[in-house]
Amino acid sequence: MITGELKSKVDRVWDAFWSGGISNPLEVTEQITYLLFIKRLDEIQTRKDEQVNRTGKPDPDPLFTEDNRELRWQNFKARSPEAMYGIVEQGVFPYLRAMGGGDSTYSHHIRDARFTIPTPNLLAKVVSLVDAISTEWSGTEGDIYEYMLTKLATAGQNGQFRTPRHIIELMVEMTQPKPDDEVCDPACGTAGFLVQTASYVKREHSKVLLGAKQKTHFNGSMFHGFDFDSTMLRIGSMNMLLHGIENPDIRYRDSLAEPAASESERYSLILANPPFAGSLDYHSTAADLLSLVKTKKTELLFLTLTLRILKPGGRAAIIVPDGVLFGSTKAHKELRRILVEDHKLDGVVKLPSGVFKPYAGVSTSILLFTRTDAGGTDNVWFYDVQADGFSLDDKRTPLLLEDRLGVRPTAGSLSEADHTKNNLPDTLSRWLDRGGRECSRARSEQSFCVPKSDIVAQGYDLSLNRYAERPRYLTVGGRVTMVDLMGAALLTEGMQLVFERAGASYSARVTAEGWLELAGGQQFPSPNRAAAAAAGEGTIDGWEAWALEDGTTLDQLRHKFLDTPAVGIPSPADAALAKHTPAEPSNSDVAPPSVTVQRNYATQHPGITEDARQIQSVNEPSREEYEDAPVVGLTVGDLPSALGGVVFVPPSATFDEAITRMVINDYSQLPVLSGRNLRGAVTWQSIARARHANNNPPFPRAIVQAREASYNQDLIDILPILAESEFVLVRNQRNEIAGIVTASDVAAAYGAMSTPFFLIGELDKRLRQVLASSIKFSEVQGLCDPEGNRSIKGFNDLSIGDYQRVLENKEAWEKVGWSLDRKIFIERLDEIRQIRNDLMHFNPEPLPHNSTHKIRHMINVLREYGN
Repeated sequence: MITGELKSKVDRVWDAFWSGGISNPLEVTEQITYLLFIKRLDEIQTRKDEQVNRTGKPDPDPLFTEDNRELRWQNFKARSPEAMYGIVEQGVFPYLRAMGGGDSTYSHHIRDARFTIPTPNLLAKVVSLVDAISTEWSGTEGDIYEYMLTKLATAGQNGQFRTPRHIIELMVEMTQPKPDDEVCDPACGTAGFLVQTASYVKREHSKVLLGAKQKTHFNGSMFHGFDFDSTMLRIGSMNMLLHGIENPDIRYRDSLAEPAASESERYSLILANPPFAGSLDYHSTAADLLSLVKTKKTELLFLTLTLRILKPGGRAAIIVPDGVLFGSTKAHKELRRILVEDHKLDGVVKLPSGVFKPYAGVSTSILLFTRTDAGGTDNVWFYDVQADGFSLDDKRTPLLLEDRLGVRPTAGSLSEADHTKNNLPDTLSRWLDRGGRECSRARSEQSFCVPKSDIVAQGYDLSLNRYAERPRYLTVGGRVTMVDLMGAALLTEGMQLVFERAGASYSARVTAEGWLELAGGQQFPSPNRAAAAAAGEGTIDGWEAWALEDGTTLDQLRHKFLDTPAVGIPSPADAALAKHTPAEPSNSDVAPPSVTVQRNYATQHPGITEDARQIQSVNEPSREEYEDAPVVGLTVGDLPSALGGVVFVPPSATFDEAITRMVINDYSQLPVLSGRNLRGAVTWQSIARARHANNNPPFPRAIVQAREASYNQDLIDILPILAESEFVLVRNQRNEIAGIVTASDVAAAYGAMSTPFFLIGELDKRLRQVLASSIKFSEVQGLCDPEGNRSIKGFNDLSIGDYQRVLENKEAWEKVGWSLDRKIFIERLDEIRQIRNDLMHFNPEPLPHNSTHKIRHMINVLREYGN
């Protein structure tokens, strides 16, 4: 660990580069790496000279001789800036490139060294700063270089970015490297995984490393890293060198393009965060990888490569995008099946979606598995990491003091409050106990185990949300809202709410409609969207963030609301009327809901495909995302009729009784219940068939099988059932029949979701036709893109905002020829543009009826006035 003073000195080196005209962080790192290597050579020669003085024997292989002694760091650093610049540019760097044929790993990567420091003064300043740092870094060279690497705050090409050191530390601690391991990172970048592995082995097996054989293995044959970026290879090699590994195997290799035969079954531990930027052509991919799983996806190919180069019995920890866990392609499913059936899948650790910011906001997980070639998966351990010690925005600000960060905080055990900000120590602790108490944890906890049989039954889906039980906060089939809290007098109009984030404070006022109004006047129906808008982020759980002046959060109010069913809660009949569904008649054969208000726990599934996952609709976020993002689809319990109670008949009923109940309620079917047991259902069709076969049949002849579903099933999963039987009975969390869902219920739900999209499409089409028939495209292009910075090649490339820009122009408006007030029309068009933006950002709150009405009416106006 380095001190704040040393960090400050490193910062001054970077500031010198940036003020000197080199602003690319990768180039800065590369130039510093060259200077460090040059200084390292001088230090090695100094030790050689001391040995010559002690022994009197000449050095058989000096790095510097009398002929080139001016190239040594200690000599040129004292020269004038101009003289130093000439020596470094014309002497030192050609010397480095000439070393490219040497035996060391680093020498192979120095052959194309480029000197890009632009001025003598900048070189002199940087050399002086580096020299001052190095005098204080005894024993901390590696830590200082690691700190330098944190400055690489821009993503590279091909999906490359630096893995946070604490995430690397977690993966290393979980895999527990041994001194006889051969460790590989097939996409090593700056070699962070290898460096952390070396530190772990030094700490845990220091005595073993004293042996000559083991020391040789540690320095020469234990660590292997591949990359196809020469800059990364140089940086990675220097990182290893400064951490005391003398000759690691860091080499150029296009891991996915080159056959893996030479590396097959070679490594006992693989740690990696491979790039997952997209797809490769089949002809660009090694044939032996495609023979296992045919795919173009880089993330799947790297997993396949890992299985190829692991030794039997070898273990791996790999970071993958969440799509790998639930993707529906044949390759996705087959690779997951292989991991579960042919090898031993040990664990899945879900990481927060902001863990790789500012590089990327992609959701990722860590897969931990062992190659066995003979199966062995019994239970798969899952952990939901919700906090890693840093804010999940682009700034990634530490949330705790330094001694409470990381996997093994130096402050010791964390308090419960600290745990909410740093889950990593708990992750490691529970992982090490996965064969003990972890096996009995409930799936509503942060970690739990899932039997292999359950995973097989779910088609080898490995997404944590498929198995985790999460609070859905349902009240008679609908979610708890701000309006509910106001109805229960837990919130009142005008109340002030506040929350703090990253040192900033935000406030909002509760409106009469149960919305939150920010200081700037923006209003939001969802606390999550209000919090995200206030802080300028998209990943905030507003229920947890917003609090009253006394510190009570909205989430605490929501729990209080659910725990007091007598306060402000509608009855089932009231709820039915509110949702425009017929209330159940009051008689003894109406099965009452198990409770008036239920805190339901749903098994959530992120989606059928990665694309579908991006467009599903929800009313509240899942816990792990902390945002109003479309993380999960509708569940059966989201439909009003699913948990609103059912009208039923017993098996002893008569035909007249069943028919009467169906007629007066306008039902097409009735469940048949005997106590709590489902016997089946009767429908108009089953009654007609029973009476057609027999003039006087007993009532049970009309009973047919009834399909059923759990309230927490994904709605999309029951569509095939509804296609066959047109209805499905719903069981609540107490396993009681609590409602019924029909095909028309589902059609209404999906219709409500899709209608606004169709309306926006219709409006867009008509506006486009109006402009195309009235105004030349060149004029439109000039109004929408006067600087020529956008690729607008036709009317089809215009947005609603572009239509607004055109019609705001007086001359363009006159060409359209409408006898309407331009200002009023533009104001309404701007309102619709904002509605459209809200819709296209997949706001999980349903569009207010008034918003839909505005779009419909504007379409009617365009029909009437359009050309």
